[in-house]
Amino acid sequence: MLYVVGTPIGNLKDLSPRALEVLKSVGILLAESPEDSRPLLNFYDIKPKKIIKYNEENRKKITPAIMEILEKEDVVLITSAGMPGVSDPAADLVNECYKKSVAVTPIPGPSALSAAIAVSGIYAKGFLFVGFLSRKTGDIVKLFNEAAENDHALVFFESPFRLIKTIQLLEEKYPSAEVFLGKEMTKKFEKYLKMTPAGISAIIKENKDFLKGEFTLIVKFS
Repeated sequence: MLYVVGTPIGNLKDLSPRALEVLKSVGILLAESPEDSRPLLNFYDIKPKKIIKYNEENRKKITPAIMEILEKEDVVLITSAGMPGVSDPAADLVNECYKKSVAVTPIPGPSALSAAIAVSGIYAKGFLFVGFLSRKTGDIVKLFNEAAENDHALVFFESPFRLIKTIQLLEEKYPSAEVFLGKEMTKKFEKYLKMTPAGISAIIKENKDFLKGEFTLIVKFS
């Protein structure tokens, strides 16, 4: 059995009782980043007999070995934060399980994606989640245009280093867009904004420290 377990996106107390039960009872833990997960494991005194790093860089190399383990015992898969498979390589391992008739069970938990939609107050024909935006400006503009044409709100994650570029591009192409920004969601210094691109740009200019953190954005084009 492969357990796909959701873990907190910030506040460690958001771990569900069922997730905690599985994490404490299953001995093999696959972690996107053992270093990132260590605070959670220590907080709940979770002590797997073995922790294996499973991420974008090593997934192809170690998946066969993990499948051999799954033939003998249960395994838990977590990411650094949130639900596995949303913006990480978990889908590769899950697909291998289906091919080999290994049972897969989700243990639902926190997700920046659903949490952001829930508090955005944005109505749209649909929500289009794209993970992280392309690094190419042309691709980003094309994506913006397609979402606007289909009345879809665009949901994506953004790094501090690229946030300014993204907001400037929105300000140029869609100045009246409705933008929701969640910063450091569920963490001590969490902050939520809902305004035009120009409004967010002004806040960034006034306070450079605003760029410190992780961001989830939802854009409703108009």
